[in-house]
This record gives sequence, structure tokens and C-alpha cells, in this order.
Amino acid sequence: MMIYFDFNNEKILDSLKATLTRDNLGDLYIDLQKTPPKNIKTYFSISYFDHILSEEEYINEKFVCYSNITKLSSDNLIAELNKVMNNFLRLYDFLFDLNDDFVYIDNNSSIIKTKNKDLYVRNVINGLKERPLCTLVFSNLKLMVEIGYDLTHHFYFVENTHFEKIKEMVLLNKLFII
Repeated sequence: MMIYFDFNNEKILDSLKATLTRDNLGDLYIDLQKTPPKNIKTYFSISYFDHILSEEEYINEKFVCYSNITKLSSDNLIAELNKVMNNFLRLYDFLFDLNDDFVYIDNNSSIIKTKNKDLYVRNVINGLKERPLCTLVFSNLKLMVEIGYDLTHHFYFVENTHFEKIKEMVLLNKLFII
């Protein structure tokens, strides 16, 4: 199915901070360059791994990211990575639905406000492949998610209202909170 750009639904903007401020959601902007960001109520990371890997574990792991899979990889390894990626995609699908089918996407080249699920999923898949990483803001959930390297993503809650529901979905999808 071809996805057509519709300017009524897709507005490409200048920066995440400016976009959220313009939409009266400036309190949802989290400056990840500041340690620790000031307006966070709860923070956690989710991962395919059950702990932060040591350097030795990282080196010895069969895969830590999409780029570890090559044409020379076995079908079993590719199937395993597909399973992991789909666990993440089910979680992100749930977040989109829980946020009333709307999201802000910062994909490092533009800011997109969208209700287009196909566009959202495409950006999440690219983020999972680290091409490029992206940040998602779920305004109704008061949540900012930074899709990170090595199958580990960072969740920043400005309010804890949906924390338990999201935590349950993380665990249901065989991911770990670290």
C-alpha cells in the first residue's frame, strides 16, 4: 500500500521544543542534554536484555542491534531478531493507540506531528534499525520516549498516570525494565 503525504495531517516543523511550546505542551519537552532533566516524575529504560551489558557481554552477544544481522546470518538468527523487533513494535503500537492515535516524532531531520499510523510505524522501524534513532512524544500520556542504541529505549514520564499500564505492556511483550 502506498502512503501519500497529506499536509493536513503531516506538518514538518523546526524543533521538538519549539513545536511542543507552540502547541502549549512545553512542559512535555525534556532536555536530555541536562542531567538530570528537571520535569521528569519517572524514568526507566526498556530493553531486550534483562540488564545493562558489560563490555564482555556486549562483545559476546549474538546480536545487540539490527546492524549485527548480515546476509551471512542464519535464518534462525534473523527469525529471532524479527521476534524481538515485533515485541518492540507491539509496544509502540499500544502507545500510539493509548495516546488517541497521535504522536510527535523527532527523527533527527524533522519534527512530525501525525495521526498517520503508517508514517508512525515507519519511523519506529527506522528507529529500531538505528537509521536514524528517534524521539517520540505522546502528549496525552505525558511521555517522551527516546529510541536508543543496542535494543534499549528510554522512557521519561512527566506524569505517572499511565505508568503501570505501560509497564504491564512492556512485560507482556517479553521486554525488560532496567
